Amino acid sequence: MKIAVLGAGAIGCYLGAVLSNHHEVTLIGRERLINAFNRAGHMALSDYQERYCQYSNLTVTDSTDALASADLILLTVKCLAVHEAAQQLQAFAAETTPIVSLQNGIGSDDMLRQLKSPVIRGIVGFNVAPLDNCRYHRGTEGDVYCESLIDSAIAEQLDHAFKEMGFRLHTTSAFEALQWAKLQLNLNNAINAVSNLPLKQELETRGYRTILSLAMSELIEVTKQEQLKLPKLTKLPAGWIPLLLRAPDSWFKKLASSMLAIDPQARSSMWEDLNNQRATEIDYINGAVVRAAQALGLQAPANLTLVELIKDIEEGRRTPGIPSEEILEEIKKRR
Repeated sequence: MKIAVLGAGAIGCYLGAVLSNHHEVTLIGRERLINAFNRAGHMALSDYQERYCQYSNLTVTDSTDALASADLILLTVKCLAVHEAAQQLQAFAAETTPIVSLQNGIGSDDMLRQLKSPVIRGIVGFNVAPLDNCRYHRGTEGDVYCESLIDSAIAEQLDHAFKEMGFRLHTTSAFEALQWAKLQLNLNNAINAVSNLPLKQELETRGYRTILSLAMSELIEVTKQEQLKLPKLTKLPAGWIPLLLRAPDSWFKKLASSMLAIDPQARSSMWEDLNNQRATEIDYINGAVVRAAQALGLQAPANLTLVELIKDIEEGRRTPGIPSEEILEEIKKRR
């Protein structure tokens, strides 16, 4: 297949490089990506299981010309860039070309419903961080999921390529519930960003886990009201995770050791955005829980606090590294 990846950031580069072993892949990204690829002469992938591969059979460009001839388009922009990407797709993509939209959060795909091309929603269940010398490092386990609307032959080809790097493609007819289950895990992105700690260290700190437990419990209450049954994306059912998070540190380390493999240096994409002084996706992650709760007449003080803290950091009123005790006190005031 000819595959175009529109918005080739960390996730787009990782998936595109994996697929380039079997398909003709064009990564459409920013000038800094083109310069990094040209300097290195290849793109490198690594992961928490110590895999390392180099890929040079890629086209890296800032031109959208490849959209017109693509057999498949992966849309991997951040939520804030979906509107601009939708305009590019409308202008350049063929109406018959399937678009797999892979974003965190909830709400950004509303902008894609105006497109004439078939849009298949999806999520990526692992973390990827950009490193030096055009290397992209997958720091956590997880798979890729998308709606069962995707053509079965295309799904099979993607899955075949993905499993060479230790992850799979799954399809589902219950995508909305899956999206909320993934959002439950993504609620930690903001906590990781405000803590300014690596993910593993943050999750080994009971205070930050308590904040995450509160935020997840608010999401679970929303999904109960909406009568959504959340699927398991970890080894534990979604409703059990907040209980595990509240366990003492020693218990948590034992009970959660096999639940999620995390690279010791992995951080969330929201931490990366703040560290690079970029706007975050907070409105589509924790903000989505706040909006849904308010629409149902519920409160979501933990998620509201995290939204406001991230916005304070974005606007220079606060700095990352906020102690968990301080965040918990702010949540308490909003109850």
